[in-house]
Amino acid sequence: MKKIIILVFIILLVFSGCKKKVNTAPGSIKKGSPEYTMNMGLFYLNEGKVNLAEIELKKALKKRPNMVRGLNGMGIVNIYKKDFKTAIKYFNKVLRISPGFHDAYNFLGLAYTELGNYDLAKENLLIAANSDKYANPENAYQNLAKLELSKKKYRNAMRYVDKGLDVDRHFAPLLNMKGLIYESQNANEEALKYFRKARSVLTRDDVNYLINIGRVYIKLGQRNKALDILEKALSYTVSGNTKLQIRKMIKKIE
Repeated sequence: MKKIIILVFIILLVFSGCKKKVNTAPGSIKKGSPEYTMNMGLFYLNEGKVNLAEIELKKALKKRPNMVRGLNGMGIVNIYKKDFKTAIKYFNKVLRISPGFHDAYNFLGLAYTELGNYDLAKENLLIAANSDKYANPENAYQNLAKLELSKKKYRNAMRYVDKGLDVDRHFAPLLNMKGLIYESQNANEEALKYFRKARSVLTRDDVNYLINIGRVYIKLGQRNKALDILEKALSYTVSGNTKLQIRKMIKKIE
């Protein structure tokens, strides 16, 4: 179960906050202004360049400390760095300045989940999921499902997945989450069905989705299919740790 939750977290970071990457390129904003610097930071964050994002966001916040999107971006940076206590401080500051910035509730729920605080995690995620003003409630439902899965509350987890899919039935992270829930209960055929469905709605392959599919192929004894998908994942990844993980899986098959 621990390995599955880690994979959920990695995938979650890619998709949380919005259905797709937001166009945060500085555009026509005056170069050198706090807004320009902040948008550069958010642009780097969307590209997964966390260190560059942190540099730009800190520069922007030094000039203008109360920029809500900049503070929220720094919270996300610290989630990437797994410094969840610092992330919580940033998100709480966001909400003190702008109580209606519901994405902060969503990320607070994620941070508290990683810290093992079930009650605070659920409280914040429910605020996001049930707000008519939150543009992406499917993100909060995904995190609620992740929270319940971490406690092995499979029925609750599936309920939240289905509620999220009612909002957006093509939301890949929720389809992937449904696969994880089935896999956790050893329903591997169903898990494979949803992992593949999640992959099919992506515009480009994601290494973590490929790993999930490969892992279930191994459990189903489909050796060649597992090797094919894992070799594809290995050819895509640039992360040393992920490469090591995939090589271990391939070695286990061979």
